[in-house]
Amino acid sequence: MASAGKPQPGRPRRYDIAQRLVVALPLGYALSALGGVCLAFWLPLSRADNAMAGILLGLILWPVIFMASFAVAPIGRLLALLIPATCLLIALALLGGWRP
Repeated sequence: MASAGKPQPGRPRRYDIAQRLVVALPLGYALSALGGVCLAFWLPLSRADNAMAGILLGLILWPVIFMASFAVAPIGRLLALLIPATCLLIALALLGGWRP
């Protein structure tokens, strides 16, 4: 059973790090940006307060998602967590009135 801090046998550590970077950078950014957009659309505050709260949430989420991508042992589990969460936030943002 693989743990988060140890590379899996048979795979070079560089390959594992590169693979996690390829997943963590775009999906982490998308998830944090969409989380901020959803919060900005769904909070019952003024537009300025909603925008500020969305920006702050995005700034908090991206490092957390990035670090979590290196904590989850199998890369498949990481993708199984990030892709549905991103799709859910896209749907919530579109329901809130977001026009990409």
